Formats: sequence, C-alpha cells, structure tokens
Amino acid sequence: MSQPELEALERRIARIEKALGLAPIAGQAAGLPPAPTPSVRPVPDLPGATHALVPVVGRALLGLAGAYLLRALTEAGTLTHRGGVGIGIVYAVLWLVWAARTPAAQKLEAALHSLTSVLVLAPLLWEATLRFHAISTWSAGAILLSFTVFGLAVSWRKDLLIVATIATLAGLGTAAALLVATHDVLPFTGVFLAIAAAVEVSACLDHWLSERWLAATAADLAVLLATWLVTNERGLPPAYAPIPPSWLLAAQMALLGIYLSSTIVRTLFRGSTFTTFEIAQCAVAFLISVSGGLRLSSEYPRLEPAMAVLTLGCGAACYAVSFLRLHRDASRRGRNFYTYSTFGILLAVVGIRIALARGAAEAVWPALAVACVWAGAHYGRLTLQVHGAIYLLVALISSGAFLQAAAFVAGSGSWPAENDVALVVGTVAAGLCYILTARSGGHAEWNFQAFRLAMVATLAWLAAGLAAGLITAASHGIFGQSASDPYCATLRTTVVAGAALLLAWAGSRWNVAEFLRLIYPAMVLGAYRLLMVDLRGDRTTALFLSLAVYGGALMALPKLRRATGLPRHY
Repeated sequence: MSQPELEALERRIARIEKALGLAPIAGQAAGLPPAPTPSVRPVPDLPGATHALVPVVGRALLGLAGAYLLRALTEAGTLTHRGGVGIGIVYAVLWLVWAARTPAAQKLEAALHSLTSVLVLAPLLWEATLRFHAISTWSAGAILLSFTVFGLAVSWRKDLLIVATIATLAGLGTAAALLVATHDVLPFTGVFLAIAAAVEVSACLDHWLSERWLAATAADLAVLLATWLVTNERGLPPAYAPIPPSWLLAAQMALLGIYLSSTIVRTLFRGSTFTTFEIAQCAVAFLISVSGGLRLSSEYPRLEPAMAVLTLGCGAACYAVSFLRLHRDASRRGRNFYTYSTFGILLAVVGIRIALARGAAEAVWPALAVACVWAGAHYGRLTLQVHGAIYLLVALISSGAFLQAAAFVAGSGSWPAENDVALVVGTVAAGLCYILTARSGGHAEWNFQAFRLAMVATLAWLAAGLAAGLITAASHGIFGQSASDPYCATLRTTVVAGAALLLAWAGSRWNVAEFLRLIYPAMVLGAYRLLMVDLRGDRTTALFLSLAVYGGALMALPKLRRATGLPRHY
C-alpha cells in the first residue's frame, strides 16, 4: 500500500473515532508509530517470610550462645554447679515465656523460641544429673514437671498449641532419656503420670486435645516397664534403683484413676462424646492396672479379691450410668451409651472370673444370662438382652457345653461325658432365655428378629446335642457298650432330621418365623452327616436307615409347613 493510501486510511479512522467520541492515541493521529517501551528487569528481593525468619533464627542462635556461655562459666568454676544449673533453668524458662508472649499469628516465631528453651533445658538437666551430679533424679523430675506445666499454663491465654506441644514433648522426652540413663524408674514414672494428669485436666477444659495421646503413651509404657521389672521371673535387674511394690500398685491405680476421672468428667458432666482415644486408653489403663495388680498378688494375696471388687464395682457403675442415666435421654443414647454398656459387660466378665473359681463362675454365668434377658424383656431394652446372650455364650464356652453338644450331634461322643451336666444346665438356661425373649412381644425390627433367631439356634443346637447323647446312651444301655457305631450314627442323623421336622411343625403351627428359618440349616447339617459319617460306615443296614430317615424328612417337610402368610423363603 502506498503512502497516500495509508494517510487516507488514518484520516478515515480518525473521523470514525471522533464520531464515536473516542480520543485518538497520542502519536497515532499524527501518523507516528508508538515509541517502544524499554524493558525494565525488576530488582530481585527476598520474600517477606524470609525477612521474618532470619532475625528469629538469629535470636535463637544468640539464645544457644548464652547457654554455652553459662556452661563455660560453670566449667571454669566462675559459677558453682548448682548456681549454673539454677541460672540455666531460669534462662530456659524466660525463653518459654517469650514464646508464650509472641502473637498467636506468628506461629513460626513461637515455635523457634520454644525450641530454644528446650535446647537450653534438656542438655542442662542431662549434664547436671549424669555428669556433674549437681541435682538428684527426683529434682530433675520435679524440674521437668514444673517446666511442662508452666509451658501449658503460659500458652493457655492465647491458645498456643505449638508452645504447649513443645513443652510437653520436652518434658516427656527428657524424662524418658533420663529414666533409661539413670535406671531410676520411680521419679520419672511419677513425671509421666503427673504430666498425663495435667494434660487431662486441660482436656476437660477443652484445651490441648490433640496431644493427649503423647502423655498417655508415655504413662502407659512407664507403668508397664515398672510392672515388668518388679514381677518378672528374674526379679529387678541389679542396675535399677529399688521399686517398692506398694509404689508400683499406687502407680497402676493412678494411671487408671487419671483416665477414668477425665473420661467421666468429659462424657457425663461436660456432655462430650467418647473419642476413639478415650475408649482405647480406658481399655489399656484397665488392662495394665488389673493385670499388673494380679501379677503382684503372688506377693500380696489380698490384691486378687481387691482387683475383683474394683473391676466389678467399675462394671456396675458403667451399667448404672448407661441404663439409669444415658438410656433415659434419647439425645445421648448414642456412642456414650454403647461404650459405657460395653465396658460394663467386659468388666463384669473379668471381675467374676477373677473373683470366682472356674466351677463357681460357670454356675453364675447362666444365672446372669437369664437375669439380663428377663430385665431386657421386661423393660424393653434390647441391649440388656444382648448382654444376657453374651453371658450365656460365655457360660457355654467356658463350661464346654457348646463343644459337648457338637460331639454328640456331629461327632461320636457318648453319654455320660465330661461336660454332660454343663450341657443340661446350658440347655435349660437357653430355653429360659428364649421363652423370656418370646414373651416380651413381637418386634418387627431386624435387630430383634436377629436376636431371637440367635437364641433359637443356640437352644436348638444344645437340645439336639442333649437328645443325641441321651438316645445313643439308651442304645448302649439296651444293646451294650459294644453296640455298632454305624447304628449310633444313624440315631444322630435321625435326631437332626427330627429336629428339622419339629421346627417346621412348631413354626407353622404357632407362626414362629425364627423356627422356620432354621429348617434348612438343620437339613444341611443332616446332609453333612450323611456324606461325612454315615456313608463311611461299614453297615449297609445302618446306611439304609440313615438314607430312609433323611429322605422321609425331606418329603414330610412341605406337608408340615402349612400356609402361614410368611414369605416362601421361610
């Protein structure tokens, strides 16, 4: 395009811009190209975070330099050992106060100041205890405890979690290192328990919840170590300072008391929900305290009944809290209710087992099962009924009744047997439990239906075992103890098939769904007997009878199941 054409095009654009009210760009109206803008490279600068970090690190290094100056003065004799230790402790505390006075938004600065305080205190106590022997282990423990509690206190107002965490870690870590180095368990276990108590007090006031596991783990391990050192077969190693058994028992009870008190305050008085930490730590505290007390009972015989009373008392308290307080309040009948009730049954089982010998405990379990099922049916509380079922299961397993029924039904056990009395008692208890459950009224909820089905299945299993044992005993009584085993196997198969027919008849007659649900499991058990036991027998006649009985039962089942309005899969 020629120069005149370009000028004409520029004039047209200028007229259009003027008509639209647009100001022409300077230099373009005159036909001059815009001047190039020189590129200016920005001067590099340090970021703001680095500007803030550099002086803080410098102050921390100066703080460490001051600690080394104190050490040099002490080693040179300018300061006495006790004087140097005292000044060093005050110096470390001042750095912790500085960290607590730091604005809450400046977390990095607070963390560095706290670390400086710890880096001053921890080596100071280590050398003062192990190298200079300027302070005793008890004094070192007291200093660590005071430092940790002071760190929790000064960081409270601004809710400085980083300061509280570093102070707690310093107290726990330094105490653990000194315990291992000095082999003196008592003072530093006391430090762990005291720090755990301080942290739990803070947790009850909704502070420092995230660091509870630190103190709890340290306290658990310290009490476990002390228990093992005192109760192991070889005795306390010579390198360790003496650990009185009375002190050990006090530490075990203190561990339990700290976490029981904290949990009760938080869940019952503060209205908090059980946390996973509280559930696990309470269980661990009970395990350590009760098992440790039992290990000490060889030296102190009175400890065993005391442990039983403690465990049963705690179990009764858990039951009272769950069913007399929490169950009444529907808004709180959640995790807290189930946690307290679960602790109740676990502690009751452990307490009864500690308090009673095996025979006496096996007599108590069925009574407890019937009592709990009755109470749950009477007051309409499924949880109590489930607890009754658990007590019944404990009774059946501990007495051997469950396995004895299996030996009679699926094996080749003969009457009388070692656990035949336990089988009779268990069958009666299961029958009473089911009757009480059935009389409590029909519930359409699946959990009630599942519970009743479990009770019927238990009763059917025990009753079939009892019947098989008695029938085979009668066979041996008539034909002698040399009676052929294949015929006894046929009798057992007959019992299983008869149980299926009885369940079908009773379920159809009284419209009991749980009876009908057990028909096919019973026939599956009968098929197992045919394939694995009867077919392996050496008597053709006995096998014929087994097949005839089982086949006849299969043919009779549809006739016994009259129309009940239940779904077909029953």
